[in-house]
Amino acid sequence: MLLTKLAPVSKHIASPAFGAVRTLVNKATILGRVGQDAELNNVGNDRSVVHFSVATSESKTDAEGNIIKTTQWHRIVSWDQKRNPVLADRVKKGDLVYVEGPIHYRSYTAKDGSERHLSEISLRSFQALSPKA
Repeated sequence: MLLTKLAPVSKHIASPAFGAVRTLVNKATILGRVGQDAELNNVGNDRSVVHFSVATSESKTDAEGNIIKTTQWHRIVSWDQKRNPVLADRVKKGDLVYVEGPIHYRSYTAKDGSERHLSEISLRSFQALSPKA
């Protein structure tokens, strides 16, 4: 009987901050430094893709008081045909950038026959904040 009463509630998840949630969200927000110049690749049928990586860092203090810095690398990909030439021309190693987009995971077979797994952020929003200082 309890399940019968709860079933209608499960149709929409309620949150004091957002009300009823009707859509699930897959969105990464990255503020970091570009690891290498953006690379433009033509993939046929007048389509191109741009790849670049962005590094983010965080510092923690260990039990002895030492500061431990860890860096994460994020692969960024853009399929926006209008934006890609500009990204390829202007996104340079060391630039501080703001990136938003969904995270996608995929697998592929490498040239050596091994299976590889890859995560990447599909660029939806981009802002160049400053060139390398």
